[in-house]
Amino acid sequence: MDISSTFSQYDKQTDVGICVYDRGGHYIYINDTFLKIRKVSREEYLGLTPYDLYNNNLTDKCVMDAVRKNRATTTDVQTVFSKDGKTVLRKHLVTLRPIFDANGEIEYYVGYYKDLESFNEEYDDKTAPRHTNTDERGFRTMIEGEPEKVPFVAVSENMKALCQTARQVADIDSTVLLTGETGTGKEVFASYLHTISKRRTHNFVVVDCAALPETLMESELFGYEKGTFTGGLSTGKKGLIENADGGTLFLDEINSLPMSLQGKLLRVIETKSIKKLGSVKPQEVDFRLIATTNVDLVKCVAEKTFRADLYYRLNILPFYLPPLRERRDDIRPLVSRFLNEFQQQYGVRRELSENVYQEMMEYDWPGNVRELRNFIERSVLMGATALEPWTAPPPEPEKKVFSLSRTASEDEEKKAILAALAANNNHRERTAQALNISRRTLQYKLKKYNIV
Repeated sequence: MDISSTFSQYDKQTDVGICVYDRGGHYIYINDTFLKIRKVSREEYLGLTPYDLYNNNLTDKCVMDAVRKNRATTTDVQTVFSKDGKTVLRKHLVTLRPIFDANGEIEYYVGYYKDLESFNEEYDDKTAPRHTNTDERGFRTMIEGEPEKVPFVAVSENMKALCQTARQVADIDSTVLLTGETGTGKEVFASYLHTISKRRTHNFVVVDCAALPETLMESELFGYEKGTFTGGLSTGKKGLIENADGGTLFLDEINSLPMSLQGKLLRVIETKSIKKLGSVKPQEVDFRLIATTNVDLVKCVAEKTFRADLYYRLNILPFYLPPLRERRDDIRPLVSRFLNEFQQQYGVRRELSENVYQEMMEYDWPGNVRELRNFIERSVLMGATALEPWTAPPPEPEKKVFSLSRTASEDEEKKAILAALAANNNHRERTAQALNISRRTLQYKLKKYNIV
């Protein structure tokens, strides 16, 4: 995949600076917006790396270091200095994401840059605070405050940093894209982002794109006028997007949205208006969009199951929620919180020995926070007074993985799909999981290869 040519198609379609780096960190693509933000020539950058800028005191931090260390998308505020390293020229909101090759190694880095001052000027109003860093003391008070005020535990350094960035952008209306493994708490994080924003007094509307039947999805999202459908409500119906007016619209697993609706959603995002089914008159709607995905949308764009222009509209403020194994400092306080919750709910008393805590700290929790919470609930219901000895949750049965490499021929891809279907007794959801693709992508490929 020539990733630089992929981005170059959209040079004129974004006000965000975009850079692509090779595995060594060298700039291999820079869009026009980035050059305007940096106010330097393309020739000055090609052949350099972010390390060159950092080592010469032209920037205060190298975000690429964090990406290489954590192998995950990282968002941070970066300061750019003059050539003598003494004068602050500007600040950027930087998001850097890794692109992995077939062997799981980082092949490219894609960076998104937004000038912080223009960010404030574009989105600030009389009721929105300036986009500034939160002091350490105030930040800790918010993140480690009362349980009823903070819906999740953020004691580990990477979760603290994530929440700090969330507070920096809470009152900015740009779209947010949340990625991470299943069970990491993306919906909880989205709700937190809503509750600390200026929109907190309005609705937080949750839409599970994977659960809505495709035949009903359009009417559920956009609503309809009276008389549009036989059997429909005589008064018509308000859609979910309209319900989010003034608040936040949360689209879970947006990768499951059919291609036929992706274009309509893109128009809604661009125009901030909807058109109900059966209506010819657009209606303005004001909402902040937060979306999640459980698959790599860049791969979906390459497979033509997700629109590239919609992806770029969504990926303005990307957040990666780390799995529990990468935030082990949160395990003990999470256990304490869940124990208190379920002891109150079920009216029983349970304790954990230090040995059990140590075993929990060493377990990898493939189901993440959701698995930990379920295990504590089961232990409260079934365990003895002291939960000892430790009994780890049973591992999931090993699943055979069927690879759908981007370099595979159509014949190889079809054979892999047929093999996965056979191994999973034609169960579509399990087949999609075995192929590591969304069910929507599987449906597209079944249709493509005429597989019934």
